Amino acid sequence: MPFKTEEREFTCSVCGRTSSHTIITHQDKPSGAPDLDLRPAGDHRSMMKYWAMECPGCGYCCTTIDMPFCSDASFFSTIEYKTCGDILTADETAARLIKRALVFIEEHSYKDAVRSYLAAAWSLDDDGNEFAAKQCRMTAVSLMEDHPAAFRGDNNFKLIKADMLRRSGEFDRVVREFQDTAYPSLLMTAINFFEVHLASAEDKGIHTIDEIPGISAAEK
Repeated sequence: MPFKTEEREFTCSVCGRTSSHTIITHQDKPSGAPDLDLRPAGDHRSMMKYWAMECPGCGYCCTTIDMPFCSDASFFSTIEYKTCGDILTADETAARLIKRALVFIEEHSYKDAVRSYLAAAWSLDDDGNEFAAKQCRMTAVSLMEDHPAAFRGDNNFKLIKADMLRRSGEFDRVVREFQDTAYPSLLMTAINFFEVHLASAEDKGIHTIDEIPGISAAEK
């Protein structure tokens, strides 16, 4: 196994209820190239179900439920939270990750929220729910555009945005916004070029970094 898990008890920082949850205690370095949006390769993909836990008492979702929540606990009773922001899914992993994203937004942790929406999209991809996966990706894009200061100068998120737009079928936007973008590294420049190339071909499929032409194995 590329990772190890164990059961541990956690006390919810919101309601004080103690419950048992599975956590990852060790993980090996992933083998194989990640996707363009940095989703890990191979068996590491199955770790997603352990990335967010939910309190069975109040419904608080976070990376671990003992993490402090500084906003009003009434947030967990809102329709927005209970319905995952109107993103419909029966996938329990995706639902927890979406709720975790909403928690991060409430706490103004916008980068963490984008990562959580993206992870939810991966789970929904696996579940075959293309519509909800697109909702997650486009919600993450909107979040980046609504809070530009949180992402300014972060080229990793810029490239993730390009992939989320392309995977959502927003091909014209990818070409328009990224065709003349420059990066400080060869790999980032190559990824950007490849995203624009795929968008120009109206390709919204999953692609890995090792598909990028002109990049040596050592640079990948």
